[in-house]
Order: sequence, then structure tokens, then C-alpha cells
Amino acid sequence: MKNALLATAALALPLSFAACTSAGLTPAEQVAAEQNVAMSEAMQAEVAGLNELTRVYIDAAALYKQAADIPDDTKSLKPALLELAKEKNAQRDMLQDRVLTLGGAPAEHGEALGTAHRGFTALRTVVDDDTEVAIEEVLRGERYILDKINEIMPKTVTPETRTLLAELRTDTETEIARLEMMDKAA
Repeated sequence: MKNALLATAALALPLSFAACTSAGLTPAEQVAAEQNVAMSEAMQAEVAGLNELTRVYIDAAALYKQAADIPDDTKSLKPALLELAKEKNAQRDMLQDRVLTLGGAPAEHGEALGTAHRGFTALRTVVDDDTEVAIEEVLRGERYILDKINEIMPKTVTPETRTLLAELRTDTETEIARLEMMDKAA
């Protein structure tokens, strides 16, 4: 009887600690906290790829917002670029949520290259047509995103991540086509 009581206590103790550690967490964070098994190398690579893409989305949203502020005569361009920046922020949130679900820590900052790219864009507007520069730089950003998605997709392990990346790729291809039409019209 004594051994049975000790065995029951031994099982109950870790469960009570697990309940304490997940208090106050979001559902995605709770899932990550409940995963006691260390991430496999493949899963770590998936999280790293998603975080790399997240950084690109952070930079893209900042670039598109900056491009929308470039003075020009095209009244429809500014709202379109601001909407695209808002969309990139929402997609960034989806990537960060996916990283949390996988048990990783999501990226929260962009890349140094993104900051340099925004500075280059600002410099270009001094010597070039503002509308054309804005469209070209955003188009370059979307093509870069597409390249990154295509680079990361084969390295993914989970079907949920592949589905998310496929959706992001379709959205990006649609934006590229739309921006190319705007560029021709400008």
C-alpha cells in the first residue's frame, strides 16, 4: 500500500508542476510549453527558416510604408502600398504564431540588410521619378519574399507549415503581378 501511495505521488507531482508552468499563457504558448521533447534538427531548421522569413516580412512592411510616403502624383499608389504593408504585418503575425506553435521563439526584428535597403530607396528618390521608384522597390521586395519562400519550402517538415508557405507564395505572386501592372501604367 505504501508503495502504491508513493507511486501515485510521484506521478501527481510533475503534473501539478506542469499546470503551474502553463498558467497565463496564450494557447500557442501553452502548446509550446507542453512540448517537453527537444526539437529535432529538422524542426529547428524549420523554425530558423520561418524566423528568417519573418524578418523579411518585418522589413517589407517598413519598406512599403516608407514607399507609400514618397511624394508623388499618383493618388492611388499610397493607399495600395499602405494596404500591402498592413497585409505584410498580418502575414508576419501568422509566421510568428507558427513558430510559437512549433515551440520556437519568434523573430521580432528585421535584418540589417532591410534597413540598408530602405535607406537606398530614400536616396534613389532624390534622383529618380518618385512613383516609379516606389513601385520598383516594393516589387523588388515582393520578389525577394518569393525567393525566400521558395528557398524555405523544401526544408519544412510539417504539413501545416507547408500549407502556410504555399498560401504566402500565392499571395506574393498575386502582388507581384499587380505591382508589375502598376509599374507599366506609371
